[in-house]
Amino acid sequence: MKEIRASKVSALANLFLTVAKVLAGILVNSTALIADGVHSLIDVLGSILVWIGIRVASKPPDELHPYGHFKAESLAELSVGIIILISALAIIHEAITSFLEMSTPEFEFYALLVALISAMVNELLARYKIKVGIETKSSSLVAEGKHSRVDVLSSISVFVGYLFAGFGYWWADPLIAIVVSVLIIQMGVEILRNAVNSVMDRVDPELALKVKSAVERIEGVEGVEFVGVRGTWKAKIVEVHVNINPGMSAETIDVLEREIEERVKSTVSNVVRVVTVVKVKRPMVVAIPEDGKGNYTGELDSPYFTVIDFNAKRRFRIENPHAKAEKRKGYLIAELLSRHGVNVVVLRKVGVGAKSHLRSRGILIRFEEGKTVEDVVKRLA
Repeated sequence: MKEIRASKVSALANLFLTVAKVLAGILVNSTALIADGVHSLIDVLGSILVWIGIRVASKPPDELHPYGHFKAESLAELSVGIIILISALAIIHEAITSFLEMSTPEFEFYALLVALISAMVNELLARYKIKVGIETKSSSLVAEGKHSRVDVLSSISVFVGYLFAGFGYWWADPLIAIVVSVLIIQMGVEILRNAVNSVMDRVDPELALKVKSAVERIEGVEGVEFVGVRGTWKAKIVEVHVNINPGMSAETIDVLEREIEERVKSTVSNVVRVVTVVKVKRPMVVAIPEDGKGNYTGELDSPYFTVIDFNAKRRFRIENPHAKAEKRKGYLIAELLSRHGVNVVVLRKVGVGAKSHLRSRGILIRFEEGKTVEDVVKRLA
């Protein structure tokens, strides 16, 4: 695999740079150069973690991981981000100690040469990893490539700081070490944020809207209630909840689900699975309790109900013969509304027993305020 080979090349190159920079930094007593060497060591660890993450993520789904192992790459990114932040704080501690002790590095041209070579090697590595990462849709490899781009800046900063130290400005070396650490922290925070977003299944609103718009245009789909897109750049799982009209045959629903899957995969790249949840769209038939004169009462035991079928645009009034019933009032009124096809009743308040009877017949309760039936209708509309 290209991305694994890129991680191996990166690890070996950074291992060489780590030895060269840390050794040179110790010989000339340069905190900045040692800090940059530690930064390269972080890259070695990062490359190894990314390599492991990519290998695990490439495994096919199994019984214990039915959605695949692609989150392993995000976990690798998360680990790299944590290591980067800890290392940056350690470097800042060393730089502050050098400031307090007024430590002066010894000027040697080979130390300058090491910093310059490091900048050039890191730029080549950055371009290589970002290119392979884009080709293979590996977000962790692209992140590592961007990290190498920061290494270029840090190596150039070390070069400049050490050059200033050679002219007697001893404070330039630890100051540059702190600047390098700040760059490391910024990159670590960015990597952590991306990894956490992936692990937490953060939805891209634009992508979800794109899927919703595409699915809504399919014949037979009456509406899209929910769209969820999760996963990584390389592998995405899309969940779609759609409404259909009652009466659609099982064969037609199967065809519709296949069409939804094809449409989603053609709309969003790198989708490995589409989960379609089909819901039968029920007509909205609402009962509004009233006094017979168009005044909204909000009580279930009202003498009349105005019933409105919003789909058929039909409206009629029914009398409630159980308004003053002494026993089983909630049960009897729920039966009455159910016989007239009501699936939503609008109330101000309702008792526990009546609520249970209504729900057992699939009648939802909606709480609304208003003086007249027309006030309530306007709110529902």
